[in-house]
Amino acid sequence: MKKLFYALLILISNFLYSQNNFEIDLSSDSYINDSLMLGAPATRNGFGELYTFKIQTNNNISDFGKKIRMKHSIYYFKIQKKNIASGFTEYPQPVAFGYIGKNGKAGYSTKVFFLEGGKYKIDLPKDFNNVELNIDSPTNREYKILQKSLEPFYIKSKNPYQGDSLINIDKKQEFLGEYIRKNPNSYVALWEIVNDYTLNDYHPAYLKNLNLFSAKFKQNTLYKGVEARLKAEQSTSIGQKIPDIYFEKGNKLTSEDFKKYKLTFIDYWSTTCAPCIKSMPEIVNLYHEYKGQNVNFITITDEQKPNRMEVARNILKKNNADWMNFFDVNKDFQKKVNATSYPLHFIIDENGKIIARISNSIEEARAVIKEFLQ
Repeated sequence: MKKLFYALLILISNFLYSQNNFEIDLSSDSYINDSLMLGAPATRNGFGELYTFKIQTNNNISDFGKKIRMKHSIYYFKIQKKNIASGFTEYPQPVAFGYIGKNGKAGYSTKVFFLEGGKYKIDLPKDFNNVELNIDSPTNREYKILQKSLEPFYIKSKNPYQGDSLINIDKKQEFLGEYIRKNPNSYVALWEIVNDYTLNDYHPAYLKNLNLFSAKFKQNTLYKGVEARLKAEQSTSIGQKIPDIYFEKGNKLTSEDFKKYKLTFIDYWSTTCAPCIKSMPEIVNLYHEYKGQNVNFITITDEQKPNRMEVARNILKKNNADWMNFFDVNKDFQKKVNATSYPLHFIIDENGKIIARISNSIEEARAVIKEFLQ
């Protein structure tokens, strides 16, 4: 009886594993001996861990994401006459083939398609920018149907290098909610919510629609990851209290720190973020404008490596940023507030309540501070 049980367990495991294995038969004669990449579309900071398909590497396929320590999966293919790639994905994931432009030319990519268990035969033409790949698989069939249904919510772009413009996020999410009610186990619908968040920021309807998925679907890894991130942002929206944050070497930011000041301005940034560095002098000006009015300034730097932390210190010193800086070495701040972009500014009152959550606008921050102090 025990042997039969284990045999059945192995059989089920092998079946599930085979359902998630894929094989890509790629040909693209125009790019032989050149390189193409396969990876996730645009991702938000903190969401990369959701794009985790794996491909077996060899002399012609390399794990570029791992090489540069990116969270999301991205692979480079050195194109040969015949290119076979085998891999594994825990759940269906949106991906695209891309080409990095050379000699000043812009890069480009195919339209998004879904990677799931199965075999794919793909032939990429010379100019594949925005090309739709005809892949016959359950998730890709559903994706095409849903995208067709969503067309009325967009203004089609005349520029092949720009996406279509969403007309009304409320109406689209309302439609998507009805779609989920009819398709409560749809990965396509879940990824559409992620895509809307990536392109249009947070909206309360996302969590409302997440709740419409089936109880069984809510147990999968992707759903849990998306829900946790959106709930973190919901809990740190305007009017909510900011949670205690723990940094490097026992440093922390708690409710007690905010009680000392009328307002606290927090700037979340990274040394790889050009707008962050460009806006640093503006933050310094804001600091000198309000430091005499009991307004505290703090920077939280998204760097973990010693050499990048040193670069950050030099940037702060160069700009005469004479305030407390924390390094988010444990990603505690990023996770607890779902900080998905830079620069991100928080304005907190003496009770730890979030007065403003602002993306890259010092003028908006100045207006909020001025109005609050008046």
